[in-house]
Amino acid sequence: MKLLNKIILGIPHRLLKATLYAWLGILFIWIWPPVVTGILLGMVLLGLGLMAWQKRAWEDSLRGEFHSGEAKPFIDRPHVARKVQIRNLLLVLAACGLAGWLLNGLLNLHGLLWFLLFAGFTLLSRDRFLFGAGLTYIITDQGIGIRYVPGQAEHRLFFRFNEIWRAARVKVTGQIPSGWDVLTPEMRPKEGVLLSAVKREGFSKQVRSEVLVAPRDIEGFVEKLRGRVELVEDTPGKEELFTTKATKEKLF
Repeated sequence: MKLLNKIILGIPHRLLKATLYAWLGILFIWIWPPVVTGILLGMVLLGLGLMAWQKRAWEDSLRGEFHSGEAKPFIDRPHVARKVQIRNLLLVLAACGLAGWLLNGLLNLHGLLWFLLFAGFTLLSRDRFLFGAGLTYIITDQGIGIRYVPGQAEHRLFFRFNEIWRAARVKVTGQIPSGWDVLTPEMRPKEGVLLSAVKREGFSKQVRSEVLVAPRDIEGFVEKLRGRVELVEDTPGKEELFTTKATKEKLF
């Protein structure tokens, strides 16, 4: 199983995502032979299955490499509010239904096929904008793992506790500072935890800024960090605490 997980993790997420574009070919479901339609459907299902496997493989790999304690790691899979997801889904279905009705008969294709084409393609390829970015946070006994999938790309990060200067629970009011990397399901979360690196240049060459995360269970997330990194609460009138680059320049 470890070997299979390693192979799955080695497949670029962009390649798996590209298999979903086979849905476009299903537009010709009544024109092409059934075997072709079956192959296209198989590609879509294979891509979806491998992406789900890749997510599980990353979690298993992270636990195996960065967790040695008996207690289970803390896992949080945040998502956009369900009511927002349902609203977006209904809007997409309504828009695609209207398009199918308007294009009915065009290219000798029934309106239902146009509806299935637009709805399927939108749900498969624009899922990040409809339902939020795919995210998983894992706190092991060695650090914090983050898997962030904002559409086509995939980012796998791990911050050891000794690399984290502090974790600040913050409420986001107004514009998000340009010095933050926002790794959250939605683009503008209302609340989260800001992770600052010990090094002035950031956590790595890829992550040179502070990182904002927004777990569903913020209380549990912060509690798991207690005693491992310095914790700071967001307090009114203390905004300067979270401009940590300027603060670091003063400290160092």
